[in-house]
Amino acid sequence: MAKNFFSGTSLRLKDGSMVDAGEHLKGKIVVLYFSASWCGPCRQFTPIMKELYQQIAETNQPIEVILLSRDYMRFQLDEYYEQHGCSWGVVPLRDPIIEKCLNAYNVTALPSCRVVDEYGRCIDADARKNVEICNREKRQMSELFAKWRLHTQLQATHI
Repeated sequence: MAKNFFSGTSLRLKDGSMVDAGEHLKGKIVVLYFSASWCGPCRQFTPIMKELYQQIAETNQPIEVILLSRDYMRFQLDEYYEQHGCSWGVVPLRDPIIEKCLNAYNVTALPSCRVVDEYGRCIDADARKNVEICNREKRQMSELFAKWRLHTQLQATHI
């Protein structure tokens, strides 16, 4: 059995509690959201991610959004998070998993999204574009969830 990609990583939840990301994300599809408070395009995209997260919460599907911030100071991250009404999990600033994810998923610009499974296998390298298309066309994000879930199931049969 492959090792959970997020094991040993701390994750701060909306209520401020800290959990082990590996345990929290076990069995889930993970939307990695790379963003920063100082990034103009991020400030435009974050409301779309908020809508995605709200739709996720309504489905009770095993999908989770995680913020990997490129902010420099915690107060910047916290202010940005609160200002946009975010409620997803946050990896603490400068946690090694952030650099690991930036490199593993070839993230070169902000904002960026990658959808992965709990083992770190990429499900959707164009998640930002796909989320924007869904939003622009006023389609339900559940279409993306279904596509991501199918991809995950197909990967699981080829392990």
